[in-house]
Amino acid sequence: MTMVGRFMIMGVSTVIHMNTSIMQENSLRGIFPTTLLETLRREASQSGLVATAQRIQHRHRDKRYFYAYSSSEDDEKPINEPLQPKKKRKLPTLSSSLTIPTPIDNPALHQGRVRTVPHVEGQYATYIYVPLVLHPKDVLYTLLEDVLTFAKEPVPSLHAIGRQSDGQPAGVRATRWELHISLSRPLFLRAHQREEFKRAIQQVASSLAPFDASFATFSELTNDERTRTFLALEVGAGHVELRRCLDLLSPTLRLLRQKEFYADPKFHASIAWALLERMPSPFHSASLSTTGALDEIALDESPPPGDEAVHRSTSPPTPTAKENFDRIPHFPHGLVPSLNQAYAGKLSEARTGGFVVDRISVKIGKDIFTWPLKLVRSSI
Repeated sequence: MTMVGRFMIMGVSTVIHMNTSIMQENSLRGIFPTTLLETLRREASQSGLVATAQRIQHRHRDKRYFYAYSSSEDDEKPINEPLQPKKKRKLPTLSSSLTIPTPIDNPALHQGRVRTVPHVEGQYATYIYVPLVLHPKDVLYTLLEDVLTFAKEPVPSLHAIGRQSDGQPAGVRATRWELHISLSRPLFLRAHQREEFKRAIQQVASSLAPFDASFATFSELTNDERTRTFLALEVGAGHVELRRCLDLLSPTLRLLRQKEFYADPKFHASIAWALLERMPSPFHSASLSTTGALDEIALDESPPPGDEAVHRSTSPPTPTAKENFDRIPHFPHGLVPSLNQAYAGKLSEARTGGFVVDRISVKIGKDIFTWPLKLVRSSI
């Protein structure tokens, strides 16, 4: 078949395919041979089937693409659109039971007393002392009450140390009076040092025998910072034995890199204190002494029961003016001599000022540990 014939067949096939209802077979018989018309009819039939199949295929493909595109719109939406930053959720506030209160020193709560060493978390203020507990039936207890009443006449701002009422209402006579004879400076232990320190003190106590001691005179002492002055009872008998205690304690203090006691200590028990003016009088300072005045310094760090010089407070400190607290430059010049003249004789009597040293105590933070002196005395 020639090229022209092929194009004719294609043209006729297209015409038949496009509108077979119009083109009647009779109108074509006179133009084309019968054989050609049969060939064209078969090709048109096949072409119609192919076109129908193609149309169905195209429709199926379009529908598939439509569903695929529709389903992929949601998947692609986050990619095409800018991502919105997620808002950070605020954490809930911690319960007050889980927060650790920060110690705040408020002198207004403690008659103007202040901490001499800043609080350090994990550090425990510590000191060693000989305890002496008095009860109202004791002669020394009654004597100290008289002395305090006498001293408050010229110094109304004087505060008793160690006097405890054990929960009794205000104004009721105290039920006990605990005095401390210091054997160390204020010490500061870390948590891991406490057990080792306690074992060392217990060993010292077990190597000492109980001994007799007594108070002899009254004196005025100040702390190292000269912020307070103290009325104290000085130890007479028993000084040598107390010095022996210091010698046994020194190796432990050196091992822990703590300061040792004063080289020339005055063993004493403070019974009252008063706030000093910021700058003590130079004319009176020569009569004061800080030698061995340790329990009063330690009271600022770890006060004994009944005389807590420093408390931990979670409330902000209340601003207070200096004049809100009564301060003195020193005790009146004649106070201590008058006390010695009136009461030293009775104080030095064995039945009044005498006592037995039979234990050593340590206060670490708020905990108190006591060990008896166990060494048996020689009968010789």
